[in-house]
Amino acid sequence: MNIGAFRKPLLWALVAVAVVLAALAARWGYSNYRQHNLRQAVVPQLQAADERLRTALGAPLEPDAAQAEQVAAGLDAAVQDIEARLAALRALDAAPDPARVEAAEEALDDAAAIVRRQAAAVRAGLAFARSREALRAHIRGARSRSRDWVSEAVELKHKVDKAYFDYKYALDGVAARLGDVPDRQLAAQTRARIDAALKQAAAARKAAGRL
Repeated sequence: MNIGAFRKPLLWALVAVAVVLAALAARWGYSNYRQHNLRQAVVPQLQAADERLRTALGAPLEPDAAQAEQVAAGLDAAVQDIEARLAALRALDAAPDPARVEAAEEALDDAAAIVRRQAAAVRAGLAFARSREALRAHIRGARSRSRDWVSEAVELKHKVDKAYFDYKYALDGVAARLGDVPDRQLAAQTRARIDAALKQAAAARKAAGRL
């Protein structure tokens, strides 16, 4: 048997295998490189959004009336920041790891929705406080309880009731999204604060009804 006749084809076969393996290694390395770069782009956005969410959930649900608009404006700014980060994620080439990007997008979308609902709750709480103050001012300013005065008092009490239910609805809206908060302890703390705010609001509505 002529061994030399087999050497050349065998050599070329080995070279071909080596080329294929090198190509696969290069492709694998490039794929890992792209995944690494994508991860480096995604993780900071998630971390920043999480920090925004934590700060937002720590904001007072029923702040002082003089500060409520400022608190709500801060929450609006947080929503805008998260949405900007979400837009940046959606602009990425997700091909190296689409599941990671999809999960990150969902997390940021949830965070924006929760903070948006909290801003609405703060504004609803402010409206409720102002409705009660308007009723108190009307009662305190009474010189005589004429038919018009009584009619206006009844209307103001209706406004207090409406503002209360709007506030309750807004707080319930925040509570409904707490299942999307990754930190379960933070979610539980927020739930407790919502329950306390609801209890306080119900007491305030009852007191306003006695005016």
